[in-house]
Amino acid sequence: MTNHRIVADAIHSSDIDRPTLNIAKPSLAFALSYCSVFLFTVLPLRSMADDSWDRFRGPNGSGVLQDCKVQIPWSDSQVSRISLEGTGNGSPVLFRDRAFVLSSDPKTAQRFVYGIDLKTNSIEWRKTYESIEHSLHQLSSYASSTPCVDDQGVYVAWADPKNVVVKAFSHDGSERWSRDFGRYVSQHGFGTSPILVDGLLILLNSQDAQELPPGVEPGQDSMIALETTTGQVAWQIELPTTRVCYGVPCVRKTADATELICSTTGQGMFALNAKSGELLWSHDCFRQRVCSSAVLSGNILLGTHGSGGGRDNLLVAFDVDQRKELFRINRFAPYVPTPVVDNGYVFLWSDTGIVTCIELKSGSQVWNKRIGGDYSGSPVILGNKLINASHDGKVTVLAATGEFEELGSIETSQTIRSTLAARSDCVLLRSNEELWIIR
Repeated sequence: MTNHRIVADAIHSSDIDRPTLNIAKPSLAFALSYCSVFLFTVLPLRSMADDSWDRFRGPNGSGVLQDCKVQIPWSDSQVSRISLEGTGNGSPVLFRDRAFVLSSDPKTAQRFVYGIDLKTNSIEWRKTYESIEHSLHQLSSYASSTPCVDDQGVYVAWADPKNVVVKAFSHDGSERWSRDFGRYVSQHGFGTSPILVDGLLILLNSQDAQELPPGVEPGQDSMIALETTTGQVAWQIELPTTRVCYGVPCVRKTADATELICSTTGQGMFALNAKSGELLWSHDCFRQRVCSSAVLSGNILLGTHGSGGGRDNLLVAFDVDQRKELFRINRFAPYVPTPVVDNGYVFLWSDTGIVTCIELKSGSQVWNKRIGGDYSGSPVILGNKLINASHDGKVTVLAATGEFEELGSIETSQTIRSTLAARSDCVLLRSNEELWIIR
């Protein structure tokens, strides 16, 4: 395969004009204050149970599970396949002996919530909900969101032009509560996912306010926090609204607060106090749509923006302690797939199948290879293996190291636009119409 060199791949902070922090934008729903920059003492996040992958991209959205004992590449004898009604791009989550995933009818927009018994590799329950047909991006679906799960239940979200729906279920499928946050404006459809933080369900409700069809009123971005036990609103703030964004937040615990860290076009990289919704800091750095999720490794935050054509894709690295931008990568940065970090290396898997390894601290390129294929799912690292699945169903396995090595591939003959999920003894692969359980 051709080895590509990145030209001017890392633009360091001394080479750019860093925007001042945007601390109190008038579009926020309440007055905000900000203290001068100081060093945080980072506290460890709650460790995830060995038998769960509880949100999009697993533990704190890292996409990394070191303790994965599944043989990869796998063979056919390792796979149990479950047919799902409808289609979907959302990823599954795992908790103990169950998995949960969304699906949808591509013609009627009916939504399906599935509970899967991992002991018997079978569907345990399914809930069906009526919805409204509407326009979608050609690569999207009515089920492009990933649930989140804790020891109390499983939580899901979806939207149509009239409704932003959030529901909570018990593990056995009983609906606990449901909320509706009104109209949703996006020409591409809904695709972000909820997460759980300290007893709160968090959802970025991002919408379009630009380039709308005639007669469509702009939408409004907001971050919503709900009590997981009742569904009551703990707090809700409005955010600057430009283009609909799809990233899922991550969490940083400091001595002073639990920070909810996210990226959007309008707000840039930013952190909210997870308890109150107060804006703690922001860094204005994005001009295009943000589809990838925030990735935090130590004190370094990564985010990307881009477009379908790929001409303006950009990765930004930001020091959350010093509150300064470290570097930018402007070639081969992904648009939809989220980067993944391990052992001081960042792995960028572009939408067009170019995989680049850079150093986390400097942005310097380590290696770069064209793998081929088109990708919407994000790469994950299971054990010491870097894995992603292309739209046409080819799963590629690389060594997650500073030296390029292709370890193998699997041809699934499926359409895949989702991200793998895993625990120590199994891997879940969601194709357009099936769920694969790999052991």
